[in-house]
Amino acid sequence: MASRTLFIQMIILSSFLLPFSNPADYNYPAVFNFGDSNSDTGGLVAGMGLLVGPPNGHKFFKTSSGRVCDGRLIVDFLMDAMELPFLNPYLDSIGMPSFQKGCNFAASASTILPSHAGSTCPFSFGVQVDQFVRFKTRVLELLPTATANKKIEKYIPVESFFQKGLYMFDIGQNDLTFAFYSKSLDEILLWIPNVLLEFETGIKKLYDQGARNFWIHNTGPQGCLPRNIAEFQTDPSKLDELGCVSFHNEAARVFNLHLHALCERLQNEYADVNVTYVDIFTIKSNLISNHFQYARYCLQDLKNLLWLAVDMEDHH
Repeated sequence: MASRTLFIQMIILSSFLLPFSNPADYNYPAVFNFGDSNSDTGGLVAGMGLLVGPPNGHKFFKTSSGRVCDGRLIVDFLMDAMELPFLNPYLDSIGMPSFQKGCNFAASASTILPSHAGSTCPFSFGVQVDQFVRFKTRVLELLPTATANKKIEKYIPVESFFQKGLYMFDIGQNDLTFAFYSKSLDEILLWIPNVLLEFETGIKKLYDQGARNFWIHNTGPQGCLPRNIAEFQTDPSKLDELGCVSFHNEAARVFNLHLHALCERLQNEYADVNVTYVDIFTIKSNLISNHFQYARYCLQDLKNLLWLAVDMEDHH
């Protein structure tokens, strides 16, 4: 329990929290997540029938888990910290997945803006919100049956969870990344408000469905993504002191300024809403710029674990 609480505290201390209209205790009965690959626990794989093989999943799950990474995602750690099970993707129909404690609508490569014929992922933010609306409608239809069939209770949330639950968002990264292949920086900066208008529309639609607790991640330092560095590093003058693509990071900062303003506006507009704005940009930038320091801490922790193991062996 202590480690779970510590993780929540680390996120909070590393983030900027907007004022809460009510005290936050993080004891949510369920979580409903929307996003891209940063929080996709298998949505795109299930929805598109993809096969994602090694090394994906091998660090923790020991097999492919639908996540486009080798271990767990931030959303997995957050769920663990709140003592809730990992979120099953909405589109996963195999193995009788339980949605009693929430549901994940995130899909890798998704964008805030609607997808088009050339999009990698068809499950844009608006589609994810529509999927939630269908999910909630279907749950409410099944709940009377759950009274008679106790088995169903294991798989669907009760009605109150939709208002008391936490709605998490980590999306927008791909809108910026894809835009740089066809737009200049100036064009992107003028275009960002349109992206966030689409995001605001989705948030308000969820509010109309009863959502009241919003946990919103801003976007990270786009210019530090290896893919973007590999693609745009041909001109050294466009790289910052860390070797990141400077104009990508500038676009991310402007995006985050607009997103922060939107979160403040939502908090002020709706008296019964709790909005948490998590500054992922600062958290990741700190990890990148101070990687030697964090590596030293990891090595020290490893050394302590080794000494502990030796000490325990001596006592046997």
